[in-house]
Amino acid sequence: MQKQFKASRSLRTWGMAGVLALVVLLTACEGGSSTSSNTPSAQQLIKNAQAAIQKVTSYHFNLTVDNPGTGGALVIKSADGDILVPHRLKANASVLILGNVVQVQIITIDSNQYVTDPITGSWMHTTGLLDPRSLSNSSTGVSAILGHIQNPSTPTDANVGGTSCWSINGTLDAKYLAGITGGGAPAGSTVAVTTCIGKSDNLPYQIKMTGIAAAGDNKNTVRTFTLSKFGESLTITAPIK
Repeated sequence: MQKQFKASRSLRTWGMAGVLALVVLLTACEGGSSTSSNTPSAQQLIKNAQAAIQKVTSYHFNLTVDNPGTGGALVIKSADGDILVPHRLKANASVLILGNVVQVQIITIDSNQYVTDPITGSWMHTTGLLDPRSLSNSSTGVSAILGHIQNPSTPTDANVGGTSCWSINGTLDAKYLAGITGGGAPAGSTVAVTTCIGKSDNLPYQIKMTGIAAAGDNKNTVRTFTLSKFGESLTITAPIK
C-alpha cells in the first residue's frame, strides 16, 4: 500500500512538472508575440521617413554603382559628397568615360552642373549628373522614392554605419530614381529596392536599388545610396573657372 502511495505521489509530481513546463513554454511564446507586435508597420515607417527627410537641411551621401550601364557620356561608378538642400551638391566621384574609370569633382548649383576635366583638372559644364533639386523635391526625390515603394515587406532589424534601422524590401518604378541616375530609364522598368529607416529618428539611412534604372543598365546593376550627417552646416559655391 505504501509503495502504491509513493508511486501515485511520484506520478502527480511528474504531472505537475509537465504542467509547469507547458506554462513556461506558453509564456515564452506569448513573449515572442509581444516583441513581434512592437515592430512598426512598413507603411507607417515609410510615412515617418518621408516627413523626416523633408525637414533635413543638408546631408552627406555616398553612392556606389555596380555593373552600371554605359548609355551616358559620363557614367558614375561612385560618388561621395554633400547636398545642401534644396539645390546645391558637391562630390568627388569615379566615373566611366569611354570605358575608363577616372576621378573627377562634381558641383551642381540649381540647373548648372560642373565637372573637372580628368586630365587638366579645369572645370567645365556638363549634364546628367546627380540633381540635388530632384533629390530634395517631395515629388521626385528621396521622399518620392520612399513613398512609391510597392509591396513593402515586414520591417526587420538592420544596421547601416553603426545606426540601428528598420530594413524594408519592395519594388519601385525606375522613373522615381531620376534624381540619382540622371534619368533615362526605359518606360515601365521596375527595380528591387531595399531601404533602411533609422529607429531613433525615422530618417532614411540607405536606399539600395537593383535592376534597370538608366540607359544601358542590366538586371545586375546595383546602386546603393547611403545618407548620413544630417543637418550639418555646409557651404557650396560655384567653381572658379
